[in-house]
Amino acid sequence: MKEQIKIAITGANGYLGTNTIKAAIERGWLVNAVIRREEVFEEVKNLGTKPFLIRKFDIPQLEAAFKGCKAVIHFANIVCGSKNQFENVNIEGMKSLCIAAKNSGVSRIIYPSGLGVDKYKIETWANNNYFYSKNRAEELLMSSGVPYVIFRPSYILGPNDELIPEIIEQIYDGIVYIAGDGTIPMQPIFIRDATSAFLNAAQGNGKDNEIYNLVGPETTNMVNIVDLVINKIKEMGLNLPAPEIRHISFDEAARFLEICQEMVDVMKCDLIKDGNVTAKSLNFTLSSLNSAIEAAVYEKLDIKLNYNQKQAILLLSGGIDSTTALYWALKHNYEVIGLSLNYKWRPEKEKEAVKKLVELTNIKLIEIPTPYIMVATDLRLESYPVPSVINAPEGYIPLRNLVFYSIAAYFAEIYGITTIIGGHIKEDFKRFNDSTPAFFTALQDLINFSKNKGGKNRIDFIFPLSDLNKSEVVKMAQELNVPLNLTWSCYSDFEKACGKCIPCQSREKALKQLAESNK
Repeated sequence: MKEQIKIAITGANGYLGTNTIKAAIERGWLVNAVIRREEVFEEVKNLGTKPFLIRKFDIPQLEAAFKGCKAVIHFANIVCGSKNQFENVNIEGMKSLCIAAKNSGVSRIIYPSGLGVDKYKIETWANNNYFYSKNRAEELLMSSGVPYVIFRPSYILGPNDELIPEIIEQIYDGIVYIAGDGTIPMQPIFIRDATSAFLNAAQGNGKDNEIYNLVGPETTNMVNIVDLVINKIKEMGLNLPAPEIRHISFDEAARFLEICQEMVDVMKCDLIKDGNVTAKSLNFTLSSLNSAIEAAVYEKLDIKLNYNQKQAILLLSGGIDSTTALYWALKHNYEVIGLSLNYKWRPEKEKEAVKKLVELTNIKLIEIPTPYIMVATDLRLESYPVPSVINAPEGYIPLRNLVFYSIAAYFAEIYGITTIIGGHIKEDFKRFNDSTPAFFTALQDLINFSKNKGGKNRIDFIFPLSDLNKSEVVKMAQELNVPLNLTWSCYSDFEKACGKCIPCQSREKALKQLAESNK
């Protein structure tokens, strides 16, 4: 039986670390994940690794993490910081790692350095503490006595990378900042290809003690990258105004882009290498630049072809009906997002009920302040004419469900949800025109007609209690183990329910009938 490969990865919670871990786990490898922060322990463990919390590159602890590992991939480096931080992390960290790897019998150390590190003290842009520390780390690795593979990568692009999401944010803000004229050549590589290179080297592909340039197959520049991102967003059907492209000097770049000076210097690297040499030596195929950008844009914009059909927006008031509808939805395996609309004079007890129910059921909640919405009688008291208040039922709010369900449809649309659930019961039909089946059929058609023509998902309303009267709803609530003691059904906001309004009377009658039927 073929022995299972085990490797160690330092800096396991970073961008390169997490992507390489996922790729290694897919290969069926075992991964010891070295981290320096306790708060990411569970995160890397959940990726399928065995985490090792080592705060200061302690050699005995590193040896324990490297025990039985074929290779170590060393990602634990910094790009920004003081000279002292570069010394402690990039240089002293490499010293400790080499000693621990040698003592543990590791077959190879894989080290992603940086494109242009060999130009330290040669090119102006490479004359900083970052390039110094990487250059020194390479020297330490070369003299360690442990076989190594050094990579000098260009920009590594893909989902959640450090470049494309920021460009998208700027596009949405309307101004994209580009340092200099944006024509300095670059050769970005897809994260999928980079992880293949790291893992193939860890497996033993390629020569020992070799330095590989890790670059993509196409030469581009920052202006072209921005254009590609804009076009990719358009291809996805998201039409945005063309952003202003604002060129800034390299001296201004750190401030405008909110990055460190070392990252600005990296932007000036104009080296062009042949990525196919590395790909051939390490037995992987380079992906197109378009693939890398597409993956990054899809991830940032959360584009998914298949929406979760079991998600639902549920209008949650905190009363018996909406709470029973909630428990019905949970029983039927809906992932529920509660929608609570805080209109003026809404009872605080009702809001408290919603909060308790959300905490108990652990659902998400969207709270929307709608202070302009008032009961018709309150509107009259505030000098609004409100003709429809005459002969209106108790608790009447003008166009209430037209407004409430339109807001629910808005959130359903932006979350990619196709179901809206309401807790209306049979008795509502007699009191409110905007609670009838005819109203909701018309509103549902109107909402779907109003949606973007290119949208593929129809929004549907579900009313699981519409054939039930209040007594039958209370009976269902009991069967679903609904905590009726947490609900609030009174129009007033006293410490105790008033017992006089229609909701109070209806609740009391239904509970009494249930008690009698249970005797």
